[in-house]
Amino acid sequence: MGIEQNQSSVTKRRQFIKKAGAGVAVSSLPMKSVWGACSVSGVMSGNLSQNGGGSAGQCSTVQMPAGGRSPGSWIQGNTWMPGHNSKSAASVFPQLRYGLSDDDECLLTARIEAMRTHVNDLIENTEITLSEAAAKYIYDSDSAYDTTPTLLAALSGTGLPSNRKNILKHTAVVYLNVYYGLYNGVNSPLDHVAAQQTAQVVMAKMVEIKQSGGMEMTDSQLGYTDGHSQIIQSTFEFRFSDVFDEACSGGKDKDKGKSGKSWNWR
Repeated sequence: MGIEQNQSSVTKRRQFIKKAGAGVAVSSLPMKSVWGACSVSGVMSGNLSQNGGGSAGQCSTVQMPAGGRSPGSWIQGNTWMPGHNSKSAASVFPQLRYGLSDDDECLLTARIEAMRTHVNDLIENTEITLSEAAAKYIYDSDSAYDTTPTLLAALSGTGLPSNRKNILKHTAVVYLNVYYGLYNGVNSPLDHVAAQQTAQVVMAKMVEIKQSGGMEMTDSQLGYTDGHSQIIQSTFEFRFSDVFDEACSGGKDKDKGKSGKSWNWR
């Protein structure tokens, strides 16, 4: 079962994107408080005002807080591959180990498999909405572009020129790091609006850097420090209750939560 997005959340997210401006320039985004503070703490909290202007000139850099995972944690290796015996998903979501003994590998495996289904569904079905101008720039085309690529398409670089793939890839990774509460200071995890807004800040800055011929944002600036989800246990268990309903004895329960999907991202 995928992560459900209620109609209110989806509507708010679409309203924000429509307000985010028609241009590519960072100044078109309603991010004045973010640029003024050279941080994204307000937008990650989901409390950023959607009014007012903003100027990229106010900040020479955008500094994400520590705790995020790099693209490799989300799109490479076997972490999210259904049926694989890797336990690395539990390092991203240590909540999965709650209440388990060190030798309870069977139940941990069942929980990991169920969590993979959630993550895979989110990545495959969640869209990043771009303005037409931003999409044309990122896809480097006036005709062949996508204003609503999925996180999966953004991560894999589908249809993107090689010299601009990183823009959407890191936009998607920032989205995931905020949504799942990996970055330090995320007060509103599991919030698509906060994740979208923060990703928009990073995307806009990366576009500006690309346009000006500057150096790409570093892993340090993007806050990629191999952190883990900091969602409190009770919230995590409530939102992903089916993960903690898993069992590893009996044929039906043993196979529960396996999506059977296989990704070919690389």
